[in-house]
Amino acid sequence: MKVWIVHRYAVKPTEPGGARPFTLAKELASRGHDVTLVAGSFNHWSKTDSKLSSGEKERVEVVDGVRIVWIKSMSYQSSGPRRLIGMIDFGRRVKSSPLLASFESPDIIIGSSPHPFSAMAALKLAKRLKAAFVYEVRDLWPQSLIDLGHFSENHPLIVLMRRMESSLVQKAKAIVTLPPVCPTYFEEKGAESKAVFWIPNGVNVPDLPPVQPIPDSQVCTFTFVGVFGLAYAFDTLLEAASQLQKDGHEDKINFKLVGDGWEKPRIVKRAEELGLKNVSFVGAVPKSDVHRLMAESDAGLLPLKRTEVYRWGISPNKLFDYFGAGRPVLFSGDPGNNPVDEAGAGISVMPDNPAGLAQAALELAQMSRKEREAMGARGRDYVERNHDLSELVTKLEDALYFALDGRGSSPAQVKELIHH
Repeated sequence: MKVWIVHRYAVKPTEPGGARPFTLAKELASRGHDVTLVAGSFNHWSKTDSKLSSGEKERVEVVDGVRIVWIKSMSYQSSGPRRLIGMIDFGRRVKSSPLLASFESPDIIIGSSPHPFSAMAALKLAKRLKAAFVYEVRDLWPQSLIDLGHFSENHPLIVLMRRMESSLVQKAKAIVTLPPVCPTYFEEKGAESKAVFWIPNGVNVPDLPPVQPIPDSQVCTFTFVGVFGLAYAFDTLLEAASQLQKDGHEDKINFKLVGDGWEKPRIVKRAEELGLKNVSFVGAVPKSDVHRLMAESDAGLLPLKRTEVYRWGISPNKLFDYFGAGRPVLFSGDPGNNPVDEAGAGISVMPDNPAGLAQAALELAQMSRKEREAMGARGRDYVERNHDLSELVTKLEDALYFALDGRGSSPAQVKELIHH
């Protein structure tokens, strides 16, 4: 199959950012599919544009067998009006790209969220090129903006995004969703259950390095790797750290927060105001560095806020990175699913509970290394059994075959369909 994947925030594996779009594209290409990844040139995580020269509007680059078309995208430093304008502008540039117009038409175009503007551009391209359209939903927009960003349902932007979401759901030949309860969400919006495919995040199991022993240290380090965004309860975490410090545990526990994002300056300032000695900050790192960071850590850290949108479930990449590194996880949240509890690979507490989070951190820190390593081993086993990238891409192929003929025929049957 000839497959185009339109994802504004896709990055190369050597850059900070979400690895899923490129990883899926690479695996599809390795199976003989002709894959093109269409992405914005401005990196959302590093806030830099190193893809295009001055005056360049688009460029083709081939990385590990994947053809990437970098589309000029607007720079921004925060989630303000400029970022919104950039979302709209990227969709416009995708639809009018001379490079894409010069390529042979694809069989399938995948439009990926979080925001719907990229997906809408992919939908319109698919209609123009007579390709099947597949809608990949990573985050539920605009629902996340309502539940996390406190937008009103009647806000003009939300009303517009609701209409876009409805159009994308109704016109997609197949829907791919990451959170496990989302199929119900889309069925409630009119999608056929057989057309919705749950394909969570995962790891390339053969590439996972051997699990390293937990460091023999007097300080227990909990590491968060990701974006400083609205989804995470950093204020709760800082309150928990403050309580631990007041109780005399600052020399036993350290929270290492790795990444960048619009919330980071405020969180760093707040940590300074509280005089926290048990919280440290590190800049964003590429995916290839995550396992090294986790090998230096005692546990992973995932503090989520209490919000209605998580009732549809979660599938955070960072969690599977923690599991893949063989580290237990300190988790706070109340989502529709709880992989940490399912795997028996850490301690979970309810969200927005600084005292409970502090107590859970202390409990993990006071465990023997052997106990923590046993938790980490269960996480590693869980991710290998349930989130092997190879099996997930097989599910993605099933979704693509279904999009082409509505039945999910075999590859040979679909190949015959394409050529006739």
